[in-house]
Parts: sequence; structure tokens; C-alpha cells
Amino acid sequence: MPEAAMKRSIFPFILLSLIASACARQAGPLATPLPTISPVDRQTRVLDTLWATVNDQYLYPDFGGADWESLRGEYQTKIEGGLTAAQFEEAMSSMVSALPDDSVVYQTRSERIALELENTALYSGIGAYITVRAEPKPHIVIMSIIEGSPAEAAGLQAHDSIYSVDGQPVTAEEGLDVVQRVRGEEGTAVRLDVQTPTGFRRTVEVTRAKLTAADTLKGGLFTDSGVVFVRLPVTPDATMIDQLGGALAQFSQRAELHGIILDLRVARSGGGWPLAEMLAMFGDGRLGEYYSREGSQPLTVNGVDVGGSQTLPLTLIVGPDTEGSVEVFAAALQDSGRATVIGLPTPGRIFGYETMPLPDGSRLTLAVSSFRTETGNDLGESGVAPDVRVDADWDEVEPDNDPVIERALQIVLATR
Repeated sequence: MPEAAMKRSIFPFILLSLIASACARQAGPLATPLPTISPVDRQTRVLDTLWATVNDQYLYPDFGGADWESLRGEYQTKIEGGLTAAQFEEAMSSMVSALPDDSVVYQTRSERIALELENTALYSGIGAYITVRAEPKPHIVIMSIIEGSPAEAAGLQAHDSIYSVDGQPVTAEEGLDVVQRVRGEEGTAVRLDVQTPTGFRRTVEVTRAKLTAADTLKGGLFTDSGVVFVRLPVTPDATMIDQLGGALAQFSQRAELHGIILDLRVARSGGGWPLAEMLAMFGDGRLGEYYSREGSQPLTVNGVDVGGSQTLPLTLIVGPDTEGSVEVFAAALQDSGRATVIGLPTPGRIFGYETMPLPDGSRLTLAVSSFRTETGNDLGESGVAPDVRVDADWDEVEPDNDPVIERALQIVLATR
């Protein structure tokens, strides 16, 4: 606190202290002390709130097959047997893990605070979007590199894998938390054990910098075949729709187009993924519905053709990192017959969530809505299953030698 501010704040504090002392002398000692809450009662309050929230608001009334009523009694017994704070937090995490994957998340108070303090747009790091694979050996996979970043300067590329950070191996248990080991103070260096898709191994040292997360559309026109190829970014900015529409319009004026390939393998929806605009560019009509316990809301768009977007053969490439509204986009166009989907299955991370505070400062996030296509495919349960499976993951293909793109090109040309 600045010195001047400290001087100003001393006098009110002294005055309040004198008033409090005078009141205490007049009123005498408190007859009864303030009540305290036992650890068992405190933990029971959290359990009761968590259980009731899931029971009343969770998307699936059958709780995905879990015996939710019995779980309440089971964990109440554990609490009454005596749990430390850490054991209780572990118990609550275990309890919600009985529900379908990714549909309910329990965060401890410390985890919640850490997440709220984190600024995901501005950070100190190397400038790479990453994901994690547990098999065959845990490793980081680089999805995309931010242009002009330290990662780009160090020669890192999309599709590279990282097996250790500063000499410590990547583990399956830490999952995406490994990103905290890659990030660090601006100006500090991190040493990475890197492997290319062809198996070439090297050690790369990268100096961290202050960065703003940013990714862009990538692609172009296969001039010999007249097929437009566009890779959607990991996270979009506000210009993505305009850029995509502008590219299609420009290419259609330059050449006779015979098809479109949209690569969605690293596309993940944040809060602002333009689902309605994307569907209107490539689809039309009713394309499915969002539903919850309270009812359903149809997903309907009025199609607008941009450079042949409504009529040209369309192939979508998906994979295990295709998530959220991007999955809805792919499933809706696949289900309606507008697009052929190839690649690997998606994870089905498309739930609509609500977040509830718990009495001890922890937090519960639970699925309250999902999406199903017109033919009844529930994406939250099954994800997107490709029409044509190509068993080549992101870390198994090279930027200039990608058999998944080659297969997509074959398919789109065969349907023109």
C-alpha cells in the first residue's frame, strides 16, 4: 500500500477500534460463542448441494446408468467415517466420475481460483496450440503454431510431438495440465524433446515470450483439380466467416470449382464459434435440435450460397480434437446428406453446461443440454462417426504428406 494511502486509512481504523471497545465495555462479554461447524457437517452440506444439483438439473434423468441415489449414501458414510479436506475433495471427484465422461466436472476451491485468475488470451509461453495423447506413450501433440512466435523461430511445426519438458517426461496422469510446464516467465527457456511424424528426434530450446493466442485459416486451391481446401483454426476470431466466404468467392471467380474440403481436425469451439453462420453457408433447413430436461429447440438455418458453398461436393475431415460446436456442424451436414465426413471419430464434447457454486467455494459444472441430429444421433453419447475412417492421427501425418487430405480429395472428386 502506498504511504499516503496508509496514513489515510489509519484514523478510521483507530476510530472504529475505540467505538468497538466502548461498546464491548457497555454490553459486557458475549453470553454464548459463535457456533462452529464440524468438518462432517461442512462436508455434508457440500455433498447434499452437489447431489441435489445433479439430481434436479443433470441432462440425463437416468444418470447415464449410474445409481445416483445409492452414491449419496455411499459417500455420506465415507464422510461420517472421517475425511481430511484433501480426501473429501478426492471423494467428490470420484463421485461425479461415475457419470458419463465430460458431462460433470467438480473443481476444488483452489482449482476454481487458479482457473479464474488465468488469462487464456494473453500468456507467457512458446506460441503453440497443443493437445495430449496417452498412447502408445504419453506425449504432447502440436496442433498449430502461432505465426511469429518463439515456437516458430525454434523450428517447431504442427504435427510435431513433445515427449519431455525440461527433462521430465509427459505423463498420462497430468493430461493437459502439462501446458503449465511448457508455459513460464517471459524470457526464460524451456527444453523440449521433440519428434517429427517420421520419427526424427531432437532437443529444442525455446525462449518464452508474452503472447496473444491467435490462429488463422489455412489452405488454398488445388489448381489441377479445382478443389478448395481450408483448414479451420483451433480457435476462431471474429473474421473467420468473412475470410472463409471471401476465399470461396475469390476462388470461384478464378477457376471452375469442383469441390470443397474443410479440415476440422484441430478446430475447437470456444465461446464464439459461429455455428449458425457456418451451417447457413453450407446447409439449409432444419438440421437437428438441442434438448434438455425442459424441452427442445430446433436448429434451423436459411442457406446462403457463397461461391458454390451450397452446391459443390463437400468433404469434412474430423478427428479426436474436433470438439464442441464444430462437432455439431459436422454431424448436422453429415446427417442431412450435405457432406461426407472422413477421418477419425470425435469425442462428443458438445454439452451445454451450467456452473453452480458449492458451499465450500468449490464449483460444479454439469451438462444440462445436448444435441441430436434429425435421425436421432445424440452427439453427447456418440460423437461424430466418419463415413470413411482413415487411421492416421494428427501426429502421424506430415504437413506436406497427409494421406487423410489425399483421401478427402479422392472422395470429393468422385462425387462431383
